[in-house]
Amino acid sequence: MGNHNLSEFKNKKVALVLSGGVVKAAAWHLGVTLALEELGFTLKSNKNSAIDEFNAKRSLEIDTYVGSSAGAMISIMLACGLTPQEIINGVLGLKKGEMKKLSYKDMFHLHKRKSKPTYTSSHQPLEEFPAIIRKVVQPFLSFPGLFSTDGAKKYLLENVLTVDSFEEFIPDLFVVATQLDHSRKVIFSKYNYPNPSHDSTAVYYTGTKVSDAAAASMSVPPFYAPYPIFNSKTAQTDYYIDGEIRETLSTHVAEDNNCDIIISSWTHTPYHYHDEVGSLVNYGLQSISIQSIYLLIQKKIVASRAKRATAIDILNTVSDYMKSEKFANKHRREILSILERKLNVNPNIKLIDIYPDHHDYKLFFANSFSLNPDVASYTVKAGYKRTMQILSEPEFL
Repeated sequence: MGNHNLSEFKNKKVALVLSGGVVKAAAWHLGVTLALEELGFTLKSNKNSAIDEFNAKRSLEIDTYVGSSAGAMISIMLACGLTPQEIINGVLGLKKGEMKKLSYKDMFHLHKRKSKPTYTSSHQPLEEFPAIIRKVVQPFLSFPGLFSTDGAKKYLLENVLTVDSFEEFIPDLFVVATQLDHSRKVIFSKYNYPNPSHDSTAVYYTGTKVSDAAAASMSVPPFYAPYPIFNSKTAQTDYYIDGEIRETLSTHVAEDNNCDIIISSWTHTPYHYHDEVGSLVNYGLQSISIQSIYLLIQKKIVASRAKRATAIDILNTVSDYMKSEKFANKHRREILSILERKLNVNPNIKLIDIYPDHHDYKLFFANSFSLNPDVASYTVKAGYKRTMQILSEPEFL
């Protein structure tokens, strides 16, 4: 393992949480998992678990996958038994292989489901605009999305999935989506866990097909139309959009699944000024918009991590005080347990975030939808190098 000492990970329940971000995020995740595999981690899957079902649990094993959007697709592929290298070669087409390359036709499947509003009396978003603007813009506003994720679903069914129910997966697989007509985050899986303690509007759903859950999670507005899934409990059709609309990283899902170590991979790193590049103001609306989105996403992640760090600091401070005042260990543990519940934190869980460096401007400017092998190759290598870098930091040596 070179300069990497991963004894802390051995015989622990390890989760991989993969964020969205279209093809760029998928390639980054593959670079991350390629590095983890090289470091000695086994990626638990239907394939290798079926072969080794009588063997003891491996000391370095990732057995829980939590995915949103592009992260959901990669999670499903890994859980099915495709290796990171097989996905890189096949799906991204970096090398010619047996697996069908993902195409723009798969990604940009035209939306064909018709929709008709039932309430229109006050829904006139351009009512006060000049007539010429209404004429030009109105047709675009009437579509729920130009494309659908039916193509991606079909790709999974024809090229990846050998089973299509969460219950048939040996590793623990979770796919996250957001319900369009509700403030509800839905986690599709084989477990009917109670609502997460930090968010009463987040729910676990069972009985949904993996391919449908993936299509729902990847429906990024405004590019993709919301994806319909029939709800057997309510006998109604629910519509879903991107899994990260409400919450960027669903690390709480891995916590709910009793994981000890949670490795999160994401690509939403804002650009920091670089002399060779200059200001983003010179690169047009697209770059400015991407920077704005990344800033919003990063803020949510940083705020979540800061809240957790503050909670753990409070626990440590109270524990040190009780030790100094010679509190009985029994009472100290009981008080700390109460505080952990109130603060909604488990200090024994280790979180590891793997994300691009702020100064990797080439990755920032890379087209998120690009299937160009050169772009994919650069992103895979960047994810690989960053993983090796983070896991070689002093706390892991």
